[in-house]
Amino acid sequence: MSVQASLWVYLGEYRIMDIVGVYLKQGMSVFDRDNRAYIVTSDDYDWEHLSITFDELKGIIEDKERRGSPVCISLYENGEPVTNLLKDTSDKLGIGIACDINRRTLDSGKWRRYTDVNYYIEKFVEPLEVDGFAVQGFEFRELR
Repeated sequence: MSVQASLWVYLGEYRIMDIVGVYLKQGMSVFDRDNRAYIVTSDDYDWEHLSITFDELKGIIEDKERRGSPVCISLYENGEPVTNLLKDTSDKLGIGIACDINRRTLDSGKWRRYTDVNYYIEKFVEPLEVDGFAVQGFEFRELR
């Protein structure tokens, strides 16, 4: 069974590279094991692996943000994908966090495994508050 899980964090005004910086301080990376970034490169949400430097990636992201284009970027730990961050043009005050990439679950001993929401709050919401972002709220959604 396919599960879609996501966390939407409401922050007010922000720049996505500032958010990425918080997660980089937590030990995450914007590069996979092959030193490639995985980002959306078009307004049609086409994903692409790019072999670029961090400064080049930052320039691409900042340009997309200035133009009001959707910004999506993958984050990694130890070269493994952890999440995708989404700044959508329809909601400039929130950031989407994918919770279905290597999804952490609670083992309830039953056939259904539920997403470990606390893990994602501790991993992605709490560091934002600690870093000084004014988290106004968040929503979690799991669809089966």
